[in-house]
Amino acid sequence: MPSPFPPLLGRLDCRVFGQGRPLVLLHGIQGTAEAWLPVAQRLADTHRCVLPNLPGRAASPRWRTADDGPIERYYHLDHYAGLLHELLQAIGQPVVLAGWSMGVSVILRMAALQGIDTVERLVLVSGTMRAGPPEATWFHAADIDALRSEARQRAERLGLTQVADAEAVAWSWQSARGLDLAAGAARIACPTRVVHGETDDQCPLAHGRALAAAITGAQWLALPGVGHNVLGAEPARLAAAITAENPR
Repeated sequence: MPSPFPPLLGRLDCRVFGQGRPLVLLHGIQGTAEAWLPVAQRLADTHRCVLPNLPGRAASPRWRTADDGPIERYYHLDHYAGLLHELLQAIGQPVVLAGWSMGVSVILRMAALQGIDTVERLVLVSGTMRAGPPEATWFHAADIDALRSEARQRAERLGLTQVADAEAVAWSWQSARGLDLAAGAARIACPTRVVHGETDDQCPLAHGRALAAAITGAQWLALPGVGHNVLGAEPARLAAAITAENPR
């Protein structure tokens, strides 16, 4: 379904379905909005689910020419944060916001740059305040060409069918790697739940604990036997975590 929001956001492809309170679900670095479907489908009876695809994903736009600005800025966390902020403003009412993996990074960056006043409740899944070596390393290559290749190989290895463009993945990782997102965490004042799989090998458990500790009053939920893909492994439990009225 095309985005129902103003033309400013028409450039983003959004999956929108369900009835009720607005719920925005933000995907990770290599996935698309489809990653959230197992969770969103459980919440559609009570929530208007909005699943945006960031640039380079699904039917959202791609960087084409210099008229779009520098490619490294187009696929940068700061650009994504601005787009997310615009989306929340366009919805025009308080929202529940959840992000997974890089989606957490985008939310933290938005909190630092634009604030998070329109969010009434926040759920941060499999996230970190600092992605990159030595622990939270989603990709290992150093340069863009090698990162593109690694992204393609990873998608094939994992059997992913709905994936971000390798170009978008490479530049997104370049912007996220080593970026300190603690300032964004410090600005969050709304009720927040931090959810993390105990066996996450992409973003170790300690990173989730640190994120929860950095957000005033955040509730911590660790999932035994679950890795990085909480969305696929525990959709029912994650849906319950999102709908809890008072994460604190």
